[in-house]
Amino acid sequence: MDKVIYFGSSDFSKKILQALIKAKIKPVLVITKPDAPKGRGLKLYQTQVAKLSQDNNIEIIKPGNLEKAVFIDRIAKIKPNYLIVADYGKIIPNRLLSIPKILPLGIHPSLLPLYRGPAPIETTLINGEIITGVTIFKLDKGIDTGPIILQKTIKINSNDTYFTLSEKLANLGTEALVEVLYQIKNNFPNLKKQDEKKATFAPKLSKQDGKINWKDSAEKIKNLIRATLNWPTAYTYHNNKILKITEAENLEDKNKQNPATITKVGKDGIYIATGSGILKMKKVKPEGKKEMPAWSFVCGHKIKEGDKFQNVQSPKSLPRRQAG
Repeated sequence: MDKVIYFGSSDFSKKILQALIKAKIKPVLVITKPDAPKGRGLKLYQTQVAKLSQDNNIEIIKPGNLEKAVFIDRIAKIKPNYLIVADYGKIIPNRLLSIPKILPLGIHPSLLPLYRGPAPIETTLINGEIITGVTIFKLDKGIDTGPIILQKTIKINSNDTYFTLSEKLANLGTEALVEVLYQIKNNFPNLKKQDEKKATFAPKLSKQDGKINWKDSAEKIKNLIRATLNWPTAYTYHNNKILKITEAENLEDKNKQNPATITKVGKDGIYIATGSGILKMKKVKPEGKKEMPAWSFVCGHKIKEGDKFQNVQSPKSLPRRQAG
């Protein structure tokens, strides 16, 4: 059996690993990011890839530095046939890429050279793409720049979110990876160089990237909402507090209201004027509270037609200095 060492850290890479195990391609070793603090208590949590590996009795390493000689020597002693990398979160050093007997393989959830980088699924949805796919490629020293071995495409549904599309692409990516591994056994595949002229980059999202600009179209805002459900979640402000929007629908409507104005409230949602069209807010997550239907938010905050959401948070008022 081929010896596989797997690198991954995210939910997407967990799904790939899960499918590999199901396909009886069980890695001899899994490399994932170190445990990281989360939540108010800053408790340390391991990656989902680490948890899955433990449940399947796969050895795990959580290196802080991939360049250390002791780590590289340990990988070299295993003499793997493949290194397989799926959203690990760090660039793999050249010294590691030269270790596998056959190939270092990358799985990327986009049709490279489009959307290289750490946030291809999010950026694909933000941009309103209708087609995407996965790429199996030979890893090199660049960020998702290696020659392509196989690509598979998939249509994006208008209601796909980060989570549903991630699931679809993980399944498709595993299917493509297994196909490549069997293909290599019979005949070494052709490697196709990426067209640098067509390359685009999908940078990691920041908290600021989730802020809604109500002057954008309803369609663009809906795309932002479905793209950022994992992080940072699309948000606006109400009464100077963050209001996250987790589900919405864009409606074609030639409204004459100013952007961010509530045009209608009902049990089916809150209707908001945008730069073009109406956004119907269906589910929200107020600051410090759980997700709820938009109507529950209406009832709890006495939302009415004509109210406006804030584009920015107002600065907190400073206490007055006392005379003398």
